[in-house]
Amino acid sequence: MTLGLLPALGGGLRELASSGQVARLVDGYMRPYAAAFDRLLYFSYHAEALTEFTDDPLLLERARVLGPHRPMSRARRAVTLAWTHAPELRQCAVLRVFQVTGVIPALIAGARFGVPYVTTYGFWYGRLSRPGPKRLVKAAVERVGLRRAAAVIATTPELQARAAALNARVELIPNGVDTARFAPAGERRGPDGLRRVLYVGRFSPEKNLPALLRAAALLRGRLPFALVLVGAGPLEAALRDESRRTGVPVEFPGVVDQRDLPAAYAAADAFVLASFTEGHPKVLLEAMAAGVPCVASDCAGNRSLVADGATGLLFDARRPEALAACLERVLTDETLAASVAKAARDLVVARYDLAALVAREIALLRTVARDGAPAGR
Repeated sequence: MTLGLLPALGGGLRELASSGQVARLVDGYMRPYAAAFDRLLYFSYHAEALTEFTDDPLLLERARVLGPHRPMSRARRAVTLAWTHAPELRQCAVLRVFQVTGVIPALIAGARFGVPYVTTYGFWYGRLSRPGPKRLVKAAVERVGLRRAAAVIATTPELQARAAALNARVELIPNGVDTARFAPAGERRGPDGLRRVLYVGRFSPEKNLPALLRAAALLRGRLPFALVLVGAGPLEAALRDESRRTGVPVEFPGVVDQRDLPAAYAAADAFVLASFTEGHPKVLLEAMAAGVPCVASDCAGNRSLVADGATGLLFDARRPEALAACLERVLTDETLAASVAKAARDLVVARYDLAALVAREIALLRTVARDGAPAGR
């Protein structure tokens, strides 16, 4: 049985590697898929080879990456993929779309060859786009993609309810984390005595990182601490400037490969996710699994994981002083920090272990491949 894999619009292994996330896909998903299916075909938006990202013998034997023959826009690649790789798509018993933004090739393959697809629905693609014509197009792609899917994997109950209005088969399978790789460390405080407050992700406006620096400025002089901002993005220069202007110590280690991230969590005394909006944040799951006390903004995606005062602390994303107060609590109250960290780790192990969740995905994919016809409404 052949499983086809479709990334988000414009995606590929090299793109994931640029943000440190390729190991999550290769180790967490492709490796168990390869064990469960005879063959994997990954339809990339980039000219790349699997050998650039893994030396796993099973993957190299069973998986193949198919990229464009020449450079082209992501829109053109999405529309032409079903013709460029028609023979390979015909071989697929089912297509696994990793985000609803990537459904265009799956829709065309379904119409041309009758191949069913299963898509993840991890955020409100249309609603979160900027107002304008593109937002209308994205909303239409989301609506049609969910309706035509043989099954939808929703990552939160809120998204499950929305998808259920468009599709009869919606499975709640949240994002997961490798709970063996991301596990609590021992003593966290470094030899310099500084408490380290960690963020991992993209430096972009929706992540609300300026509020984190403003909160840190409020605590300067009261606590010996440093911010550690792992990642990259368009706001990096502005964040560096703000750090110099306020005197807040900030470390910028750059993008860190996911295989090396456990060491970053092990060195952290607290983890912060200050976003205005989130789907079902993987970095929050990683921090919780690693036993790092978490402080997160009070948005739907974060609330799906953090119960205020139990598995972490929540704050209003528009109030840096509220973030500062939460940080001060977890950095000075060792009993509270230990309590929320343990409860968060227990929750993740019980509900969000990646191996168990991927096993559920594989069972769903095999059922859809056997049944063939899409669900929809």
